[in-house]
Amino acid sequence: MRNPTPLALAALLLGTPVSAQVVVSPTAQSEPAPSITGGVLQDVALWVSPGAPSSSLFLTAYNSPNAGLVTFGLGGEQLDAELADGPMSAVAVRDGFPLSGVQQTLVVTASINFNGLAAYTVDPDRADRVERIGAAGFLTGTQFSAVALYRNEDSGRFYVFAGTSTGVLQQYELTGDTGSVTATLVRTLTTAGPIAGLAVDEASDSLFVTQQGQGLWRYPAAADEGVTGQQLSIQGSGGLSANVGRVAIYRARNGEGYILVADTGADAFAVYERRARTLVGSFRLADEDGGVIRANDPVALAVTASSLGTTYPDGLFVGSDALSNPQRFLYARWPAVAEAFDPALRIDTRSDSDGGTDGGTDGGP
Repeated sequence: MRNPTPLALAALLLGTPVSAQVVVSPTAQSEPAPSITGGVLQDVALWVSPGAPSSSLFLTAYNSPNAGLVTFGLGGEQLDAELADGPMSAVAVRDGFPLSGVQQTLVVTASINFNGLAAYTVDPDRADRVERIGAAGFLTGTQFSAVALYRNEDSGRFYVFAGTSTGVLQQYELTGDTGSVTATLVRTLTTAGPIAGLAVDEASDSLFVTQQGQGLWRYPAAADEGVTGQQLSIQGSGGLSANVGRVAIYRARNGEGYILVADTGADAFAVYERRARTLVGSFRLADEDGGVIRANDPVALAVTASSLGTTYPDGLFVGSDALSNPQRFLYARWPAVAEAFDPALRIDTRSDSDGGTDGGTDGGP
């Protein structure tokens, strides 16, 4: 008797149909400078420019002494590199942080040199698009491996979630009244393994966490909602391999969309329904002809449902390739991902998209 595949076993466990793994062709790739050679691409965050979507930026974390926080454009071109700050382990970005009473786009990184977290602002109109806030890190003493930013809709308060490779996961409230960023610990969450990735769904006040050896988890994001999580997918039997990377959210309207996980050990990306939190299937990024352009051992990923101008009018997905040197990430139009599945996934910019099977009742983003 043949043993069931992880996807088939996931279908049996969850009681839902699971699509077979599909292949999506990338349309472009990032072009890091030669100085990044040898550095590992640890994380990528996408900042969507509200006024000029075609000027949106990818913020990447490399653990190379020659390049830590590196910025790329939608065409794959490298724009900036915060060389003086050294190697980074993780990066997150969010608009609307009140810094000295002015709303700013906040970037938080897990900095190896600063032994903690560092903060930056983003402005695409500046000569230096990314500028650090303060002289060094604002929270020091711990080497973090993953970060995510969160704004509570009810209170308006800002938070950062920060996890470590030893399984510590903490939530800090962030303030910027004095022109610098201050962090106050509000709770420590109970975990089951090393923290690989973090993503917050503010529409449902949910924190999604990938934990090595323990799969995908969901925690309440609100600071007063407890410290225990719910395991959504068990590695090895819930559609994920034994080695996972980052997690990201495709935020469609009315709370619909998908949770995507970099399945490093499977050279693939797993897709879960955002509301039901059940597995849809997985896909690989690779040339249709089996060429060398493919996402090998992917760790980092980012996705958006927003239109990014004429090149990516219906959203964009990127995933990292660990075997390239310098390490890069590959671009794929979201419709190419969505239409590779049967039934097709939701394409939020298209009014005729049926949205697949994503059900639920939570509010929109």
